[in-house]
Amino acid sequence: MRLRRLFGLVASNLRASWVRAALAMVGIVVGTGLLTFFVGLGQGLREKVLERIFPVNQLELEAKAVQIFGTEQVLGQEPLDDARVSQVAQLPGVVRAFGKQKSSFPARLWGGKELLGYNLFTEAFFDGMPAAVLKSELESFEDVAAKRNPMATAKPQRCEEDLDCRAGMGCADGLCTPIVWADRFVAIPDVVLPCAAEDRCPLAMQCKDGRCVGDDDVPPQRCLLPAPAGNGRELQFDAEVGALAQPCAEPGGWCAKPNTTCGSGRYCAGDNPETKLGYCEQPLPAVLNPLLLEVFNSDMARSLGAAPIGSLAVLFGVRFHIAMGDSYFSKDAERTRQQYKQAVVVGFSRKAPELGVALPLELVRHFNARLKGVASAAAYDALLLDTASNELVPQVIGDAEKLGLQLSRKSRAARTFGTVVLVTSLALVLLAAVVLVVAAIQIAQTFAMLVHDRRREIAVLRAIGAARWDVAVLVLGEAAVIGILGGLLGGGLALALAAGVDAAAARFLADVPLVPQGFFAFPDWSVPLAVAVALLCTVLGALGPARRAMALDPAAVLAQS
Repeated sequence: MRLRRLFGLVASNLRASWVRAALAMVGIVVGTGLLTFFVGLGQGLREKVLERIFPVNQLELEAKAVQIFGTEQVLGQEPLDDARVSQVAQLPGVVRAFGKQKSSFPARLWGGKELLGYNLFTEAFFDGMPAAVLKSELESFEDVAAKRNPMATAKPQRCEEDLDCRAGMGCADGLCTPIVWADRFVAIPDVVLPCAAEDRCPLAMQCKDGRCVGDDDVPPQRCLLPAPAGNGRELQFDAEVGALAQPCAEPGGWCAKPNTTCGSGRYCAGDNPETKLGYCEQPLPAVLNPLLLEVFNSDMARSLGAAPIGSLAVLFGVRFHIAMGDSYFSKDAERTRQQYKQAVVVGFSRKAPELGVALPLELVRHFNARLKGVASAAAYDALLLDTASNELVPQVIGDAEKLGLQLSRKSRAARTFGTVVLVTSLALVLLAAVVLVVAAIQIAQTFAMLVHDRRREIAVLRAIGAARWDVAVLVLGEAAVIGILGGLLGGGLALALAAGVDAAAARFLADVPLVPQGFFAFPDWSVPLAVAVALLCTVLGALGPARRAMALDPAAVLAQS
């Protein structure tokens, strides 16, 4: 039988028995719809929730601890130093490894006046992170490629300082160029680090004349604050830029040069809270976790009577102030060793602490040593690992445990949540598979009845020359059309339902913190998979009736008629 004629018969038969075909399609639509819906939900939870909070292919390890009277204690473990980092970096499947150190000193910060109209005050916590760990993610939150494109500014504007350029631009080599904030998070930024002989300076630096200097160090400019830095706990640095200072005639005296300041983008950082003398320097480069913005918009903004912040882009370049060694709750460090610094938001990373700030590693190690002793900066608190692929993560974890390491709390939570998502997704897909099996059985029953009702038609086809396989293909063709239409309809309904759920969540869960922008992520193969599964189920269900149709004896059927 010609293919065109066969398709015509399939279409004619479906039109004649469209009610039965529609009823047979119901199970296929439900099954494929559930399958597509659950696949999109599982993928969405992984991409929009799990990977958003816990970066993929990244582990955080810490020294293995034991439970003693309900608390975890690290006993007899090798320190997490640079040698340990190199050892872990050589494990199979590990692309690179870095050390991370948390702040062990008291600190507080305040800022936000340029956004809210007033400052917010809070206790401060820092994670010292290597610049190489955050580089790619910092660039992903910023349109770095466009900013580095030489055609980004068609008509360069000449300038003398940053204030001569429009927003988002800075003055470099006399021309206004786009500011690439990600480039400002460097291992050792352009800041002055006061020190004593016993303090630890960053790598390749040494303590000289009361500050950490490098081999090619250029002495920074001295400056005077407009008022003494030690002004109780209500330090006011918002309007201060600092006037350049020069030695005065009297011994040990300093005076300000008239009409000269630290310059655009710089400020005067006091040596300590007891003096008004300091150095001109850049703010500390700070990285925030993007989840912090959601927490502020969903909870804090309403409590403070402030307007929600529209996007992360608004926060680039926002400055705040840090009091190193000062605290609202714990014992302060010696006043002469405290440091008051400005910091500027240069990017966002999911690796940064959720309720803290990420600073360059060497800065945190320096302040740990200065404020809590050199021993507190000797070892890392955790190791950060990038693995070659997600499939290698279990192997890397096993090898790390042999070295006396374990997953940190954050990584353990990620693994637990990932397992829950996987098991739940598999259970839901299994439910869809059960529905599809029931649909296949329904298809078998429907086509068995259709073959019985069409015995005379099949006998006539055989009598006028149709082969056995023509009859089988006719039955299977009808089943295939039902499967394809059912798969497309089921997949389409799943997409529509998912869009409705996301829209409802955006409307009714807008004030709930950490709710993602949608719970579904449908891979390109999700609807084709639904069609393929539906086609397979209908064809398998129609195999039995097709064999019965092939086995009909046309002479016997026509004789009975």
